[in-house]
Amino acid sequence: MLTDSQMLEIAKKYIKLNEEEINIELIIFEQLTMIKSYGNIYSYGPKDSKYRLAGNGPFLVKNDTGLVIQFGTSNDIEYYITGYEDGTWKPSTHGVWDPNQN
Repeated sequence: MLTDSQMLEIAKKYIKLNEEEINIELIIFEQLTMIKSYGNIYSYGPKDSKYRLAGNGPFLVKNDTGLVIQFGTSNDIEYYITGYEDGTWKPSTHGVWDPNQN
């Protein structure tokens, strides 16, 4: 089981990859972190408020594997959490990142 600290480090690595792709500095809004029995859900955005992002929905870092599951942006976060928990929502293949593969 990963600790909160280990999951946050994975989240920061994931954000760094996104940051490099779009060339905008990003931050995790740690005060918005949702702690679940299966992992932590993080929200993020641009460090500089002059930027607006599209597609930067919250993401889950699983505490058993460290896998990152990107949630969508077209619905409320509760939609994705409920669907993830009851198995009715599955991430797309490009919505999963394995920090152990990079």
